[in-house]
Amino acid sequence: MQTKLANLLLAHAPLAALVGNRVDWDTLPQGSPEGTISMSVVSGITDYHMAGASGLVFTRVQFDCRDATAAKARAIAEALKARLSGFRGDFGGYQFQGCFEVSQRTSFGKVDSHKWFTDSRDYAINWGLAS
Repeated sequence: MQTKLANLLLAHAPLAALVGNRVDWDTLPQGSPEGTISMSVVSGITDYHMAGASGLVFTRVQFDCRDATAAKARAIAEALKARLSGFRGDFGGYQFQGCFEVSQRTSFGKVDSHKWFTDSRDYAINWGLAS
């Protein structure tokens, strides 16, 4: 699901215009002055019924939208929201049954002369393999 989710984001032209192809899982290029999104799985819960796993998964994903200014980081986060919030549909062999923003926070960081702003958003994503 992770690769497909990244590709789902990059297929959205307004978001790709802000981050290019800089959407990664669990890593963030150091010293990059350009906008980026780093994604991390916060939790994953497999759905079960009496016969076993249903094939559906509930995953909470943290998206760290980072750029050189707070306004640019927020613009990336808002483009992410435009693409993902409420999304439902098939993409790349996966069925996304619903993607919902559940939290938001901001932060600032600085190392030497390099500074960055982060607008972090958590999404609850319900998904499974497409039929």
